[in-house]
Amino acid sequence: MAARVNRCPGVNSRATSAPLVRARCASCAAPWRSPPDATGRVRLPGDAVGHGRRDRTALAFGISAIVLVFRSHRVASRGKPEREAKHSMFDTRDQILNQLRAGEDGRAEFKDVRLGKRGVIAPNTEELASELVAFANAEGGVVFLGVDDAGAVHGIPVERLDTVENWIVNLATNNCDPPIRPILRKDLLPDAAGADRHVLLVEVSRGLYVHRTTGGRYHVRVGSTKRDLTPPELARLFQQRGREYVFDEQPVLTATVDDLNRNRLEAFFGRSPTIPWLDLLRNTRVTVADEHGVDRPTVAGLLVFGREPTDLLASGSIEAACYRDTRLSSDDLVHAERLAGPVSDKIDAGIAFVARFMQAPADKPSSNVAPYDLDVVDEAVVNAVAHRDYAISGSKIRLFLFADRLELYSPGKLPNTITLDDMPYRTFTRNQLLVSFLSRIRSRRTGQVFLESRGEGVRKILQDGEAHAGRRPAYALFGDELRLTLWTKKAAAG
Repeated sequence: MAARVNRCPGVNSRATSAPLVRARCASCAAPWRSPPDATGRVRLPGDAVGHGRRDRTALAFGISAIVLVFRSHRVASRGKPEREAKHSMFDTRDQILNQLRAGEDGRAEFKDVRLGKRGVIAPNTEELASELVAFANAEGGVVFLGVDDAGAVHGIPVERLDTVENWIVNLATNNCDPPIRPILRKDLLPDAAGADRHVLLVEVSRGLYVHRTTGGRYHVRVGSTKRDLTPPELARLFQQRGREYVFDEQPVLTATVDDLNRNRLEAFFGRSPTIPWLDLLRNTRVTVADEHGVDRPTVAGLLVFGREPTDLLASGSIEAACYRDTRLSSDDLVHAERLAGPVSDKIDAGIAFVARFMQAPADKPSSNVAPYDLDVVDEAVVNAVAHRDYAISGSKIRLFLFADRLELYSPGKLPNTITLDDMPYRTFTRNQLLVSFLSRIRSRRTGQVFLESRGEGVRKILQDGEAHAGRRPAYALFGDELRLTLWTKKAAAG
């Protein structure tokens, strides 16, 4: 299958070639990707009818994000097959058949499938989960389902393929910790008599984390077998994967270069860069190549330069709400909204929300003294956006405005050995790429860059917040969330 050429209309550069990957929409099962239209933009199903972009959010780093790629090409003993653009460990008929002849090795495991009335009998769930874990803890690999240990093709009945697929999706999610996201492929392979049989290839990439089975076993693939990791090996693997994994530099697999905003890129880099646009984006980590060589926006790149980043990263939004009293009650809700868009827009929108709904002191309704120092609020919102843990999917920054206080919740524990007591005196950057971008982008409200490099944000919040309100702001940890409380001037005076 010839590679399609996907041209980003928002980036003036040479086109990039990428395979036309067919994958299911999260809600309607339609293919996500389609050929480029007349403008060169790759359209998504539903762009014109209303479901499209938002459906992809469910597959961005979510536990249920199992990508099902169905590529059925006939593997026979005659005729030369079309060669597909590389996006798998085994891309051609010859590669697959050669692997069957060569047998199992460090990248291939064969499993025959036996089915009963209620589903898969063999291999059992824990057995296959351990194979997926072993590949993820090594360099990745493929499990051939429907092939016995000797490489003989027995196949899977076509009417039971969905049963096997669902079983794999469930065990990869529920029996692997953290969950594994394999790519599932259907292929037709010849059995000993030359008849085509359906097989299922389960491709596992090298893990970003250290994985184990829910039974507590840490396996690793070594040659044609798997074994348990020894305690020293396990410690080294945790250390190695921890160093390699920087979340805000990871590709967003549901996004393409088309999802970046040209105007924002030009405002940041200039209209006429000295090198081709795509090279510039790669060099600055706005984009990186995924495991198949396709350019994808990084988490930080999408958050800063994306057209609609919160449609692709649900964790990128801010939930803001204002209450007329001092308690969190729907009866007292005045207004609530979701603050979306690129990070600079979200930050400015958060400040505007507070400025709009903060209440003047009850005893001085016409007073010029604001309940909050908006510069302190600005610093607090910027810190929350810059330093939250974006790897915690399904959680959002929450901003609650009460009659006596502002509460700001940021997902993520304190990093490393930093404690609540020493936060004002120590610095640690969880999202270094995102912070580097914010240190060069100016706020529309203040005209200043969002982040200074001095690391004085927490001290400023505590000192200036206390100076304004007469009561020291308070940080507290609740599970995986950090809460900041800013008091109003009237609450402190009372």
